[in-house]
Amino acid sequence: AIRLQIAQHCVGSVGTVSVTLSEDTLRRYAADRRASADHFPWLARVSPALRLTSEVEGAERRAEVWRLLRGENGAQLRLRFLQSGQVKHFEGERGAERKVRPEFADGKVQYYEGEKGAERMVRAEFADGNVVVQHYEGEKGAERMVR
Repeated sequence: AIRLQIAQHCVGSVGTVSVTLSEDTLRRYAADRRASADHFPWLARVSPALRLTSEVEGAERRAEVWRLLRGENGAQLRLRFLQSGQVKHFEGERGAERKVRPEFADGKVQYYEGEKGAERMVRAEFADGNVVVQHYEGEKGAERMVR
């Protein structure tokens, strides 16, 4: 299904898949909960110059890291902790990646804004039967719920 969605997004007027996928398309794919590293070989064939990679890092806190590669440069997009199932999503260029959305195994999702190192939580969603949304204000470490 994901391949079909990406292919439909990239199909030109003559019905052929374009030579490369855009950075925006690959970033949106990596942010999708249904995305899988199983599709990376196909994505690399479609777009060899700009592609996604996956590797497992860490000794004690093993995590699968997804990167957007343009040559050797690889911005971190997604970090999935293998033991807990938590997934953190990032935006930004390599070295300036900022946390935008951690997703927890229990369904909780937090949303962050701000530059790297100053990310502050602005919203949290809890999915325990009913979706509960909380909004926050304040600087990093001093966020307070406002509604």
